[in-house]
Amino acid sequence: MLEEILSPENLGAAYAKVVQNNGACGIDGMSAKELSAFLERSGERIINAILAGTYTPQPVKTVKIPKSDGKLRTLGIPTAIDRFIQRAVVQVLAPLYENIFSDDSFGFRPERGIEDAVKKSLQYLNSGHDWAADLDMEKFFDSVCREKLLQILIRDIHDKRVLKLINSYINCDAVDRCRRIHTSAGIHQGGPLSPLLANIMLNELDRELTRRGELFVRYADDMMIFCRNEISARNALKHITPYIEKGLSLKINGEKTSISHAEKIKFLGYGFFLTPEGYKIKIHPDSISKFKERVISLAKRNETEKIRQYFTAWITHYRLADLDSFLHDCRKWLTFSQETQNFLASFRLKQLKQS
Repeated sequence: MLEEILSPENLGAAYAKVVQNNGACGIDGMSAKELSAFLERSGERIINAILAGTYTPQPVKTVKIPKSDGKLRTLGIPTAIDRFIQRAVVQVLAPLYENIFSDDSFGFRPERGIEDAVKKSLQYLNSGHDWAADLDMEKFFDSVCREKLLQILIRDIHDKRVLKLINSYINCDAVDRCRRIHTSAGIHQGGPLSPLLANIMLNELDRELTRRGELFVRYADDMMIFCRNEISARNALKHITPYIEKGLSLKINGEKTSISHAEKIKFLGYGFFLTPEGYKIKIHPDSISKFKERVISLAKRNETEKIRQYFTAWITHYRLADLDSFLHDCRKWLTFSQETQNFLASFRLKQLKQS
């Protein structure tokens, strides 16, 4: 398997992807554009070190970015060379795990995304399973049990050299403002490998829920279990909790985990409402409130271009919902800038929906 990872074809594809993404620099300050020259000088040496099992990844650079709830998310940004190696590993492992992963898992997988997860949720609601247990894993990426993850990897991957390479990335240090940090739990969120490792870990939960006959939808570490009534939803949560906390050594966030009827559900920013024809998709009120706060803040400063970019990204994300009425409502409360009003009036919603 390691030879396949290090094949010229696979490395070439990995290089092209890293350069295309043009991610932030790691601790060495090397940009993706500088990777080619570095590989010409040192590529053979690094490949030989990986083959010999002596390669050691550089520590990741700690970066904090704001979350939607106002808190900060900690990312660990690998160097360009380590992103390149991780990408090469992912390109070989991902197709293998696609044959293992659940059909009810949608995050960080090819040809799947948020819209697919929301549509599958809608399907379950309209089949009569209109109560849901909304599971929130407490600081999932920071609390993954590395020993448990390695056990799963050993079960599925039989090339010990590949396991050693992956383990070196799982256990590599971080650098925060010149201070080197070593942790004994979690996986660094920010490199190409971390989403795949997260899905590998949480696929164990998917398998257990499937074995129990539960209907669920998972997007990364966001999960809904759909049931026919409130009692069933509470029982499902009650009975799966010991498996999550003891079997997977993860912790459920009690404050954010909840039992909700369909019309109270918030999943990936979306909500649902009942019509004579069944449940349909809407933008959740909390998402609209945060949207208004952001746009009003930008409009007061007449930052029309930023509003344009934010609008386009936001509406592309929520194109499954009824956006015509939403945009009409926007024109009522957004009165700070005539230029912004003109943009809204000319917004090509149909073109977005088709994209």
